[in-house]
Amino acid sequence: MSSSQTDTPAVSPLAAAIAAADRIDGSLKAFIHRPSSYAAPAGGDGPLAGIPVAVKDLIDTADMPTCYGSRVFEGHRPQQDAWIVARLRAAGAVIFGKTVTTEFAWRDPGATVNPWNPAHTPGGSSSGSAAAVGAGIVDIALGTQTVGSIIRPASYCGACGYKPTYGLIPTEGTHELAGSLDHLGFITSSVYWAAVAHAVIARDGKLAPPASLQAFAAGVKPRKLGVYRSSKWSGVQPEVQQNFDGVLRRLEAQGVQCVPVELGADIAELHELTNGILAYEARAAIAADIAGKEALAGPNIRDLIALGAGISQQQHAAMLARLAALRAARDTAFGELDAILTITSPTTALPGFEKTGDAIFCSPATLLGLPAVTVPSGFSADFLPFGLQMIGRGDQDQALLQTAQWVSTILPRSRPAPLD
Repeated sequence: MSSSQTDTPAVSPLAAAIAAADRIDGSLKAFIHRPSSYAAPAGGDGPLAGIPVAVKDLIDTADMPTCYGSRVFEGHRPQQDAWIVARLRAAGAVIFGKTVTTEFAWRDPGATVNPWNPAHTPGGSSSGSAAAVGAGIVDIALGTQTVGSIIRPASYCGACGYKPTYGLIPTEGTHELAGSLDHLGFITSSVYWAAVAHAVIARDGKLAPPASLQAFAAGVKPRKLGVYRSSKWSGVQPEVQQNFDGVLRRLEAQGVQCVPVELGADIAELHELTNGILAYEARAAIAADIAGKEALAGPNIRDLIALGAGISQQQHAAMLARLAALRAARDTAFGELDAILTITSPTTALPGFEKTGDAIFCSPATLLGLPAVTVPSGFSADFLPFGLQMIGRGDQDQALLQTAQWVSTILPRSRPAPLD
């Protein structure tokens, strides 16, 4: 190696993120706000020292506007950071900017495009976070998931997504959509960064993060994995089916046993229960926010509130009782399994921007409150990413991440989308 090579100063993660965002975000539209300059974080020597982290616009930041994706809150400035943002700052992270969310994390989309094909949706509701990571601007972005809003957009944008066990991360300072279902989580450039985020944030510093990428690289090879196709498999896009079956063949070639599994109830029931709870609780969470300003809200959020108004308190109580019973038995399906595999969505990223995609295959893990991870698993014929979803036992997030890391080593590697 020449002396000129050794003397070249390394570009900091923050400088690299600024350069990438300046170059491509005009067309990507992942961010609704970035500060004009970046102050050194208080936790300068923390485990995330100097690492830029993008924050979904559903999550409060005291020094940046937080609009929850809605014109109703245009210019809103929270008085304090959300719990997760304060934790990031304490760990030394640089809050890089606020990313686009669908309105109140539901279905009315923002301006973000898919970094692999700007004529396609990036998914929702964590649209900007997924696009910012998929395009290579940042390695970590915050997302929320009430049905499929971390796993699906991460998959669509060629990134990793990690939705922790329900309740593992406090949601204080995050605008509620449905409190019984809302999760905070991460969209990352690799499983390694998801594991770092889990250790530093989800476990609130009680778990040491991986010592290095090299120390985490091997992961932990699973012995036996469940395969969840469900009663909705016939409606899955043939290319998505083929990719999933190809992943199973790779695993079996490595000596991993893959066996069919169910999750205690049919996927249609799980999805219907998810949507019923969500509609009732969304009305309670959002109706007052838009009262008298309905014209500023999108049609999907207005329809959701109207749907919630048709659900009685007694019906909601019955739904919560069913939810409690399902969550109490949620680990029964695992038996000797190290994790359960399924798809992230019945399709790759849809063309156009009216719909953010189908989240039905994300409903089971979200409703049951189980940890879930997605990793890139290849590309379609029109060069849109596929994603493999892995579901773990409740509160066994670290084990799931280690399994996901090993699985990622036998799958096609994904690089940042060549948007520019």
